[in-house]
Amino acid sequence: MCKHNVSVWESMGKKGIGMKESPQQLKDMGLYHDSASGATATKDEMFLKLWLRKEHKMSFPMAARPWAGISVQHGANLALGLQDYNEIIGQQEGMSIAEATRHMMAKYDEYKPRDWDDGKDAEEFDAFREVLPEMMANSIAGVKEFFQGANAIAGEHQRWLDEPRSEVPIMLYQDFSGGGTQIDLKCSLPLRNPMKKDGTRTWRTPKPKTEPTWMQVIQQSVYWKATGETPALLFVTGAGFHIATPENCDALSEESLNRAYNEAVQSWVITQNLLKAANGSWRTLFGLVQPDMTEIARRHGPSIVTLAKQAWSI
Repeated sequence: MCKHNVSVWESMGKKGIGMKESPQQLKDMGLYHDSASGATATKDEMFLKLWLRKEHKMSFPMAARPWAGISVQHGANLALGLQDYNEIIGQQEGMSIAEATRHMMAKYDEYKPRDWDDGKDAEEFDAFREVLPEMMANSIAGVKEFFQGANAIAGEHQRWLDEPRSEVPIMLYQDFSGGGTQIDLKCSLPLRNPMKKDGTRTWRTPKPKTEPTWMQVIQQSVYWKATGETPALLFVTGAGFHIATPENCDALSEESLNRAYNEAVQSWVITQNLLKAANGSWRTLFGLVQPDMTEIARRHGPSIVTLAKQAWSI
């Protein structure tokens, strides 16, 4: 296990044992904890998210692509006996692949496609449906291959990291861990082919990725620093899977992870410093950050853009 000057606690309800409290000044702006995703988010996205939750009790809308990945992991967890995992009961007997597939598709069908993007999200929702069973099966196969020497697999559960340079605790969720290692599931869904002359379209299934994005490396660095467990990534498509490890991927080397983790800490600290500089004023906070309205519109739609313009007084 790696030696780090940070520590991790298992979840005890909403708080880990000994977990530091976020300062009241930051709580007043909605920051009770941070995360790996918080480290990689742009500051306009981060602060808009905090403001929406704190002042409007709402979150960013879901999209078909991430919902498909959530559904695949849901099915894999059911088949592996890891759904609703907690450390007390541990890994249970899993469902059959057929039963897990039925549950996965039922969850997938809970999603209602967006109605503001000219049908793009609805088109993706329909196209992804066909490949989900193969992606679930490939995810299960990849997890089993990776943990073939482990006595048991731990599923996704809340953990906490105390980083001394951060004034707030860091919350994390690992997808799968065991035997001193961990692996995170990353799904790549089908991609559009160009429209045909008759107005129809086909889709292509990508090959599994072999290299992580830098944002994914940052995420893994946080998990690694928190737990000391060797990180890996399970890249899954309908065509198969690939497992990236420090042995076959330089981006997951200790040197790379240390560099990525320092970037995460710097991002957390900048977020906290900007919130403190705002001193409880959302108007002051939004005056410190330039919004990318084009990206906000692309990702979240017109209703969020309307609220974002209100936040930035545009």
